[in-house]
Amino acid sequence: MSRVNFDVSPELDETINKLVKLTGSASKSELLRRAIALMKVAVEAKYEGRKIVIAEKDRTPVAEVII
Repeated sequence: MSRVNFDVSPELDETINKLVKLTGSASKSELLRRAIALMKVAVEAKYEGRKIVIAEKDRTPVAEVII
């Protein structure tokens, strides 16, 4: 397995820590793996002519995720 290291601002580190807690991720690494998996889905959808949309519970579109 490869290792990747990078520096982040204190604000981004705080955001990452909050997201770890909110998503129930076991670690920052797990959170970033999940985030990259989500980005992969979004990019693939874009290149297939599809969209990712945020919708209300009744499926009413609220916003489109732009990549």
